[in-house]
Amino acid sequence: MLLEKLDSDARWWDGIAVVPGLARNSTDLIAAAVAVNVAALAVPVMLMQVYDRVIPNQAGSTLIWLAVGAFSAILLEGWLRWARAVMSGWMGARFEHLVGCEAIERILGSRIEEFEKDGIGVHLDRLGVVATLKGFYVGQMFQSALDLPFVFLYFAAIAYVGGWIVLFPVLAGVALVGLVGLARARFHGARTAEYGINDRRYNFVIEALGGLHLIKSQAMEEQLLRRYERLQGSAAATTMSVGFWNMMPPNVGASVAQFTTFGMMILGAWQVIEGNLTVGGMSACVMLAGRSLQPIQSAVSMWFRFSDVTISRERLSQLHGLSKEVSENCPAFPGDIDGSIELQDVSFRYGEGLPLVLDHINLRVPPGRTIAITGSGAAGTTSLLYLMMGRLRPTSGRLLIDDYDMAEWDHSDLRGRIDYVPANGVLFKGTILDNIAMFNASLHEQALAAAGMLGLDEPVGLLPMGYETPVDSQSSNFLPSGLIQRICLARALVQRPRILLLDKTASSMDHDSEEMFLWLISRLKGRCTMVIVGNQLNLLGVADEVWNLSGGHLSLVTSVEEVCDGN
Repeated sequence: MLLEKLDSDARWWDGIAVVPGLARNSTDLIAAAVAVNVAALAVPVMLMQVYDRVIPNQAGSTLIWLAVGAFSAILLEGWLRWARAVMSGWMGARFEHLVGCEAIERILGSRIEEFEKDGIGVHLDRLGVVATLKGFYVGQMFQSALDLPFVFLYFAAIAYVGGWIVLFPVLAGVALVGLVGLARARFHGARTAEYGINDRRYNFVIEALGGLHLIKSQAMEEQLLRRYERLQGSAAATTMSVGFWNMMPPNVGASVAQFTTFGMMILGAWQVIEGNLTVGGMSACVMLAGRSLQPIQSAVSMWFRFSDVTISRERLSQLHGLSKEVSENCPAFPGDIDGSIELQDVSFRYGEGLPLVLDHINLRVPPGRTIAITGSGAAGTTSLLYLMMGRLRPTSGRLLIDDYDMAEWDHSDLRGRIDYVPANGVLFKGTILDNIAMFNASLHEQALAAAGMLGLDEPVGLLPMGYETPVDSQSSNFLPSGLIQRICLARALVQRPRILLLDKTASSMDHDSEEMFLWLISRLKGRCTMVIVGNQLNLLGVADEVWNLSGGHLSLVTSVEEVCDGN
């Protein structure tokens, strides 16, 4: 499990094992790092030779050969850096792909009640930290780890040429680490606060954009703008603080580098005056000192931004901590069922300390039976249907489909066996045909047949592109709700489910769609098990039994008219 290695409870270096292709490419990357850093010595060596030998002896031919050699070393260094960047880029793309897909899989496979504890913006932000972790494990950390040991090579070269003046860049490196370390704690606190504020802001933006048509119809733009301004205002101070501390490593690094260059020139010149160092040696030491600080700056910057990595791993661990809807060791649910449903003393609540939504429910629906369930808006009928299809787990009691206990089977994919149609149908980005066929090209023929049975050919044919008309989650703003419900019904019928759960499906239908819906129920009656939630009298009359859910208790109805009047 990749997310497990990146979890905040794991050691941070365990994430290195997640990087794809690392073992296979490690030899090449190390060889490239060695060559790059050794080649970087070419220019300082050439500079020393030019000042100390070429110019005093006016050796033009030697200068040409030195220039050719240095130029070749520069080209080699550039090519090796490019090759290293290509390999790192490939590993980074693979890292983001694998971790991102596993993160989405964890969200899609999580229990609904746990997923809904946080807003969509929070989950989006958690997915966004994958890019931060990729930049660390494949970018900063890896390159810094490869380059940092060569600092000692540069220090050794300075000591060999200039003697004790090597202490100056060593002390400059220590000072750089100390100054950045002082700012690191402040950065961590500011970044943590910024993440919290961004969660609230993202949730607000998602809700506002999702309901933009309603906002405009109610003329609520001004009120929402004021709310967003307050959110932005609370974020301004934190964002400024993060920006300030975030620029600390490059700013301090640049100042220390300039100070080091100036100091090496002064000390080198003093050694030249004393006769202990040549002018070429002084120039080489100045260049090598600057080069030695580059890996230190990179490593310090990585260490400074490790706060981002710590926060990212904490947020990813929250995603990894989402309970799975189905246990890993459960066998796949049987492919062929008769369609019986049985609830044995089932109770359900959405969290500890919250009231029971369903209280000791006992119900058996034989195969092919049609039952209707009535209830007020907050009676828990939707929760009951979610329990029947395994999307919610009973707090106590057992749910059996054909005598199979759903808690003991993998019911993550019940298409063709149990299908559910909500009160307000949802369309996904694609064509109408894609939505009916569930984006499976092999089901296009069955999808068109189901659409024809529901009388969709005529209204869809009036659209400019027919079944190829593009739709998305916002299509309810221009398509009739009854047409959307019929599309969702056709989608549920494509694979001829043995159990069909209809949750107030007719509540948003027009008269023609409702008539078609009643005809469909009559045709399907006896061919599959149906559980219909609704309070319409004509709908309840189609059912074999009518039950009423009130106060968490389910009771058999004797007088349908009284229940309808009560609800």
